[in-house]
Amino acid sequence: MRLRVLLITILAFITISFASAQKVLNNSSILNYQRGDHNLLHFGFTLGVNYMDYKSYLSGLNDWRVEGGKMNMGFLVGIVSELRITDDLALRCLPGLEFSTRRLVYTQTPINEDSEFLSTTIVDESNNDHVYITVPLMFKYKAKRINNYRPFITLGPCVKYDFQNHKKIEPDNAVFLRTKPWDYYLEMGIGSDFYLPYFKLGIELRLSLGLRDILIHEYDIQNPGFEGYTDALKKLKTRMFTLAFHFE
Repeated sequence: MRLRVLLITILAFITISFASAQKVLNNSSILNYQRGDHNLLHFGFTLGVNYMDYKSYLSGLNDWRVEGGKMNMGFLVGIVSELRITDDLALRCLPGLEFSTRRLVYTQTPINEDSEFLSTTIVDESNNDHVYITVPLMFKYKAKRINNYRPFITLGPCVKYDFQNHKKIEPDNAVFLRTKPWDYYLEMGIGSDFYLPYFKLGIELRLSLGLRDILIHEYDIQNPGFEGYTDALKKLKTRMFTLAFHFE
């Protein structure tokens, strides 16, 4: 439910932004920054905000439920390099750094002697901070340019490495499970380029779906007593929503 509300809010923001920009740009009889569509190779930079969370799959080995906790806003900085393939298609490499936090809330519903469920109690919340180096390789398909804006869609694979890889349990930092540093994603986005006099601004809403089980299932023998947090999960995958601003 939270993800739907977040997605609808971001889509509404982009729609309003596009509508406002279209009204301004359509009133211009001058086509801005025309060489931006004809360069074989061009560069830029990216700034953005993101929301990360986990997709948890329960194992059934204990009576704990695991759900995503409150999502915090993170941020993204990166470099844009684009290779023009045709007038409408380009290949983009977007290396960068991403910062954010993911949470998992563990709950259980005890049963009394009469086999009646009691109220749900919170077992604990695991907080994992992340600092990713990310390397997306995206195909960008662009619609026909209309005055000074041009819609596009993107699709491609991405590799991420987490410098905050959690290879051990850290109870003092509320880290109760271990995760793998490498992750692989399928990323897809939608947005539009806005042509300004000296550069173009691209606004993109991107969804990233993790393809790998990043949970380390082996117990941390140096920190016993936290095995239940791992046992509750069959596998753990990641996903991310990003609102990116490309300056090219």
